[in-house]
Amino acid sequence: MSKTPFLYRFASKLNEAPVDIPTIHFNSDKQMNVFEDGSFCWKGVTRKTYTNIHTVGHNIPAHRTPSGKWVPAKNVKGKTDRRVGH
Repeated sequence: MSKTPFLYRFASKLNEAPVDIPTIHFNSDKQMNVFEDGSFCWKGVTRKTYTNIHTVGHNIPAHRTPSGKWVPAKNVKGKTDRRVGH
């Protein structure tokens, strides 16, 4: 077993990996991210926008827990949250 800590061994393997990832930069004329060759980076364009979703309030009926304790009925209020692409 090697005496080098695991994370150091992992980092050295990452540094040895070939770097062939194209670089992306922001083009102010097109107002978009583009690759080195001028083609659009579509990942940011095709991402769905946020929408507001309203979850309707509901009642939880009275019941007994597995230990036999009685829990009275409860009203849960409606909530509004943001989700992607609904």
